[in-house]
Amino acid sequence: MATFYDFFNEQKYADAVKNFLDLISSSGRRDLKSIEQPILLKEGFMIKRAQGRKRFGMKNFKKRWFRLTNHEFTYQKSKGDQPLYSIPIENILAVEKLEEESFKMKNMFQVIQPERALYIQANNCVEAKDWIDILTKVSQCNKKRLTVYHPSAYLNGHWLCCKATCDTTPGCTPCTGGLPANIQLDIDGDRETERIYSLFNLYMSKLEKMQEACGSKSVYDGPEQEEYSTFIIDDPQETYKTLKQIIAGVGALEQEHAQYKRDKFKKTKYGSQEHPIGDKSFQSYIRQQSEISAHSI
Repeated sequence: MATFYDFFNEQKYADAVKNFLDLISSSGRRDLKSIEQPILLKEGFMIKRAQGRKRFGMKNFKKRWFRLTNHEFTYQKSKGDQPLYSIPIENILAVEKLEEESFKMKNMFQVIQPERALYIQANNCVEAKDWIDILTKVSQCNKKRLTVYHPSAYLNGHWLCCKATCDTTPGCTPCTGGLPANIQLDIDGDRETERIYSLFNLYMSKLEKMQEACGSKSVYDGPEQEEYSTFIIDDPQETYKTLKQIIAGVGALEQEHAQYKRDKFKKTKYGSQEHPIGDKSFQSYIRQQSEISAHSI
């Protein structure tokens, strides 16, 4: 299948995808220092809770400049200052929302480490979702990530969620983000799977032509289509069956995607918690649906 793969794999496309995966998924490398210069993924001001504090009070919450690279997650007093605290990406065990009851504050999330959890408040729910998503993405290849967590904080000698008194008690709620913790990968499975699907979908017409060539060759020995005369198909019948399954699978996925988008568009309300005001992905989707409706009319 080497020649078959080369036919569908344009070098410029492969290079672009490889560079993109290097930027986003470099946390999955065994040697993180193979990239000399850290790549900045996201930064901005947020409010953090002072670690180790046991009492409530505004002095426990301070505004800091947070910075995420493919190597570490840090915060400092202002942009350009030296980091006051650094969390290596491989030390992030989970990134989850924090219940509002913990500190009577909205838009909070927690970055869980081996020693303790860092509690952070974003400026709004859109920003909180963005931070949770990207922190989960860059840490999902970590080998020690958690399967359960505490959705509330540990205050006054107990967890507010499950009332356990020991601060090392395992979590009481299943983690929501990323891959299951019992699956260990050094690659970004979602992106790689999407890449395979995109390749098949992009070159569907060529797949269909190759299937037709295999069909004609299996019935009688030639003449072959000129476009595929360079291929040597040892078993045209099996190749035909494989191509048929691929085409059927891509078609089924296309139908599921289209149905999912239609259902989501009907049920989702702009301004809801799932798609708050300012969610660019939902706004883009609305524009696409409007264009599709206009063309159908």
